[in-house]
Amino acid sequence: MSSADQSGVSPAPVPAGVTVPGRRGGYISQFDSFRVIACCAVVLQHSLLWNVQGGNTTAWAFVMLLHFSRTAFFFLAAFLLTYSQITRPRSTVGFWRRRYVQIGVPFLAWTLIYWVFTMITGNAWDQAWSLLWNYTLYGFYQLYFVVVLLLLYAVFPAVFRVLRASSHHGLIMLGSLLFALLLAADLHYTSSFGVVGQWTLDIASKWPWARNPITYQEQFVAGILVALHFDEVRAFVERWYRQVIAGAVVMGAISTLWYLIAVWTGSPTGRASDLYQPVAFLWFTAAVAALECGAWMWWRHSMRRPARGPRIFSAEFLAGLTGGIFLCHVLFINLVRSGLGDAGITPHLGWAGTVAMTFVLTIGISALFTALLLHTPLRWVLCGPVRAEQRARLGPETLTTPAPAVVDDVAAAPEREPVRV
Repeated sequence: MSSADQSGVSPAPVPAGVTVPGRRGGYISQFDSFRVIACCAVVLQHSLLWNVQGGNTTAWAFVMLLHFSRTAFFFLAAFLLTYSQITRPRSTVGFWRRRYVQIGVPFLAWTLIYWVFTMITGNAWDQAWSLLWNYTLYGFYQLYFVVVLLLLYAVFPAVFRVLRASSHHGLIMLGSLLFALLLAADLHYTSSFGVVGQWTLDIASKWPWARNPITYQEQFVAGILVALHFDEVRAFVERWYRQVIAGAVVMGAISTLWYLIAVWTGSPTGRASDLYQPVAFLWFTAAVAALECGAWMWWRHSMRRPARGPRIFSAEFLAGLTGGIFLCHVLFINLVRSGLGDAGITPHLGWAGTVAMTFVLTIGISALFTALLLHTPLRWVLCGPVRAEQRARLGPETLTTPAPAVVDDVAAAPEREPVRV
């Protein structure tokens, strides 16, 4: 049986317009800077959430804008899953076995670490087992992303087959976007949707929408479709990247103005910056498109003019740290906050200085911790897939290679409210 048959992908002719890359290629370094920027956005947003109070209009405007990072990583995860399955197809069982081990083991390891940390710092031993069950089922704070990813893994093989066999990708993407906007409107203006709104509340009482894969279906579908049409997307980006980035800037300004109007008309800053509203979803879509364009621009520049500075400042090296930073940074952000508070520094810095100090220390310590872990046998257990090993195995991508192979991904995204432990 061929590899395509084993993967469950029909060997029938692919619909017109779908890119089918070759079976061989290199590591997609184009998305290294994509990962780095999105990861920094995650840590910066958490630094804001842990240090600013409700009512701070400026700070919560940044919180709203930085929410794009979660959708960026869902897009990237879907893109990489699709390209990996196209270039190195696996059976459905083989796909699940590989993915659940690669991501599931770090998830369980860090769930246990955060549970122990909560028990020690929160003296919550009377709630020990209920908290452990909650963390495992829903994910501790930022680890919700892994919970959603594991659920998406379950349906990915079927979704991939359906989308690859379809010849109506434009209509599918439009329908996915419209559904996302409708769901966002329902979640934000629940009382206006009557019975449907009540259903969404009932669902949230059993499984929070932040942990629900349906919430992120738009970017997941977009990632699959971009991977299927990667050559065409690259050609479009090369011609229109300036307009895409400019459009995202305009959409960001519109979203900020929408937020400010909501605050000025009496809405609390937390609700006005809610990520579950149509204007926010439009901003996320525009921001992810702009980030992809920016990553492509940087990749093209670096391929033509290789960097001459220290390797530790390269996108390649920093991208290798992002998985570990995502997994560990909530631990260190708590320790940093405690240290700043105990030292009596925070009141003298103001909210902006406190956020900046928290961000710099958290991301610096997390990066150093991850860099050290990557030199130990625990690297894949506590950091997820090791990108340096993937890059060495797959080889480099060249500027003239339109359809490289793909690597596995673990990524980060911010949660809505901080859990102070």
